[in-house]
Amino acid sequence: MKSTTSLWNKALFKLQLRTVTWLGILLTLLLMVMLPVSILVREIRFGANPDHLFYLGESSLNVLSEFSFPFQLLVFAIFPVLLGIVLLNFSTKKEATYFMHSLPFKRETILANTYGAGVVALITPLLLTGVTLGILRFFLEQPFYSFVDVLAWIGISTLIVLFLYVVTMAIGVFVGNGLLHGGLTYTVIIVPALLIILTLVNLQYFITGLALTSYTETLATKGIFFIRLIELYSEPFTVVEYVIYTLVSAGLVILSFVAYVNRPSEASDQAIVYPIVRSIFLYGLTFFAMLLGGLYFTEGLQGGLAWTMFGYVFGAFIAYTILQMILQKAIRLSWPWKGFAGFTAVIAVLLIPVNIGGTLYANNIPNHEEIASVAIYQSYSYGYDEVGEAPRLTGDKSIEQVINVHREMKDESGSDIYQWNTVTIDYELKEGGSLRREYSVDDKVLAEATEDLRSNEEFKRAYDPVFQLNELDITYASIYSQFQGEENRISGQDDLDTIISLLEEDLAKAPSSVLAEQSQSSIGELYFHTPSNRSDQYIMLRRDYENTLAWLTENNYAGALLTSENIESMTIVKSTGEDFYMQLDEMMYSSQPVEEVFEDNFETSDAREIEQLLDIGQDYYHGDYVILLNGGGDIYYFLGFDQEDAPDFVLDRLE
Repeated sequence: MKSTTSLWNKALFKLQLRTVTWLGILLTLLLMVMLPVSILVREIRFGANPDHLFYLGESSLNVLSEFSFPFQLLVFAIFPVLLGIVLLNFSTKKEATYFMHSLPFKRETILANTYGAGVVALITPLLLTGVTLGILRFFLEQPFYSFVDVLAWIGISTLIVLFLYVVTMAIGVFVGNGLLHGGLTYTVIIVPALLIILTLVNLQYFITGLALTSYTETLATKGIFFIRLIELYSEPFTVVEYVIYTLVSAGLVILSFVAYVNRPSEASDQAIVYPIVRSIFLYGLTFFAMLLGGLYFTEGLQGGLAWTMFGYVFGAFIAYTILQMILQKAIRLSWPWKGFAGFTAVIAVLLIPVNIGGTLYANNIPNHEEIASVAIYQSYSYGYDEVGEAPRLTGDKSIEQVINVHREMKDESGSDIYQWNTVTIDYELKEGGSLRREYSVDDKVLAEATEDLRSNEEFKRAYDPVFQLNELDITYASIYSQFQGEENRISGQDDLDTIISLLEEDLAKAPSSVLAEQSQSSIGELYFHTPSNRSDQYIMLRRDYENTLAWLTENNYAGALLTSENIESMTIVKSTGEDFYMQLDEMMYSSQPVEEVFEDNFETSDAREIEQLLDIGQDYYHGDYVILLNGGGDIYYFLGFDQEDAPDFVLDRLE
């Protein structure tokens, strides 16, 4: 007769606890070594020596979590999952399942005591380690943690291990194989967010302008639990996250009880118990592999749309076959082609509204009178806590210029959609809504399309770092270039004020470099340092900054800059094919003479020719021609340019 008095049973609890006691002991030993023992060893070895800090003290974590942080995460990622697999191992073996279910206990009681045994096995090591840390604190010459830190460490560690444990237990009641149990647990933790990310990334191949950078970044850092744990170093859990993880855990516990009560005893013969879960497993991972295949052939191999479609079919076919092997527990399987055909048909049908909706999405450009403000920026420049939101433009001229850029991006993006140089346009509408688009475009196309906007005074003051310098507490400025390794410093306050004023004067007469950095060649860099180093600002020096360059030259700061006055000669080499740049890298790395590697070259010392080549060359650009400069010693530096920009004297000597 089944017991109906309580979910708790002492004998059953002890039976399950004995199963995982060894894991609890091992976890305790590992935590003791990683924290109390390591702290004690360092105390004995270094004492209160300030040159040997136990932790950096620069993260948002409490100091005990920061101490040996990677090793703690590794242990927390493994032990709760392993413990859940061991506790539910009886459900994967027919004899053990029949034995457990023949005991005079309801299934709710069996699962409740199994949960309880696992919780005790996980929490006890944390508590023992916490008590040991509290005692150890009295013996440290200079304690670097408080009792509050100990409690905080226990709290966050408890959340991590219990969440992973609950996920493992919930997955376990749906599977009939221990190995699959572990693999599926990590899959459930990682794949759902990745599936959404892959879907968004693949949609950009069909929907021009799809804004996905901010969404994918958020999904990756917030939606994948293990990545979120790594992010704890710089961003602690919020109250909302604590609530979400608690509610998800509670929901999974309830789901696991419902599933376990209705689980057939003979389910240990099956890889996955319930038909609906089998379908989710099969088609969900097939869809995941399909998207991964499309991504590989598109981004990895730089294929066109035909290769994208091939990647979809290839990835889906391979995944579907392997997953059927897992479900059928056989290598020689009966391949259910109808299921794959149905999956393919559904995907094909879904592509129809995607293409129709993509066309409407791409052509949706708001009218000027609908827009309250707009931001335009390279997609990885703003939108993060470290740098804040992008500045917004509100002037009529600025808004109209951004709309014009949007129209050009819409028309140009399709021809070069696989470039990773992306620009985001973010409209705030007067009616209260917003509209965001993101385009992957060629550097030159972006520079040409934004030239009028980059000459706009409002845009310059909002985005160009030159106009942000006066807001910083600058201690000194470094002047250097990739051409030569030497560095000059400007440290006097009067000199700093002068150089900032001259930069502003020069920028007022020329377009900003923002949105065009990759297509422009710098002659050097000005790096403005602040006391915290977190607000340091970098300024790219250009040849049209005449006032700034004149002052730098007059005050002997321009010796390292890439100017014709500092260059004795240049060597020009024509690209010879796919292996050319590999040979170039090897030559630069080994400091070989140019003539030993490339026979077809010429050297010029003519000042006018050098100036002309500097005007067309781009830093480390893989073009049809390469300009090699020796910056002294073993330092090589090169510029590149294309055939269409080549001066006549280059064509005459190398053609």
